[in-house]
Amino acid sequence: LNHPDAAAGEPSGSGVPMPALPPKVIEVYKGVGLLLKTYRSGKLPKAFKIVPRLANWEEVLYVTEPEAWSAVATREATKLFASNMNARMAQRFFNLVLLPAVQEDIREHGKLNFHLYLALKKALYKPAAFFKGVLLPLGDGGTTLREALIISSVLGKVSVPMLHSAVAILKLAELDFC
Repeated sequence: LNHPDAAAGEPSGSGVPMPALPPKVIEVYKGVGLLLKTYRSGKLPKAFKIVPRLANWEEVLYVTEPEAWSAVATREATKLFASNMNARMAQRFFNLVLLPAVQEDIREHGKLNFHLYLALKKALYKPAAFFKGVLLPLGDGGTTLREALIISSVLGKVSVPMLHSAVAILKLAELDFC
């Protein structure tokens, strides 16, 4: 997760600067991040469930290292963020956490983990955020045919409002693919 505001903080063990948060908060959310690396089932930590309500949710999320989360944890986080955030903030979550996780999983395994597939389906409950945070960035960058097939499969399985679909098709048609 490349976070532009994180340069002000202290460096972590991996050489990536941490956001300027109180040390106790960093300690708690690093522990949450460790739990989310191996999360399979059960209750999510209460500290993680309040993240969508925080004003500085991006900095707190950055401390948990979302790129290291398990696929199940990413699905649960997507459910949490899609249901508790407005479209603009959900779009930011989809773009910074969900999209890189999906792309990395497809690159690594040649297919998408079932839990990440379910996360994409859940993300479509906020169609504007999904299109702006996942679909349009895929169209802008160098997406592979495999990624396009998987995302189109998700779009085919979930009912999307006509107005959102029309706007997304229009924006995709305006993109320069050459």
